Amino acid sequence: MARNDGGVGSARLPLDQMTRDELRSWVRHARAALQQKMQREQAYLVRRASRGVRTPTDEAYEADGVLEADLLAMLDEMEQLLSRQG
Repeated sequence: MARNDGGVGSARLPLDQMTRDELRSWVRHARAALQQKMQREQAYLVRRASRGVRTPTDEAYEADGVLEADLLAMLDEMEQLLSRQG
């Protein structure tokens, strides 16, 4: 796998091959990208609700929000663990 700046959406090393600094950077980028995704989806749902539109896609986005919140919490926990490890 090719190395790069560690940003989300790009090829990355497997977690067990990253240095602690690379892993911290990836966690920060992943968290920021996930938060932006969640904000976009919420804005989409609000716009559609204001027009009185609701489809199975809207329901899927709402259900995805539960998983996304859990993933966000996991990334927070990972960063806390990495901070404690030095």
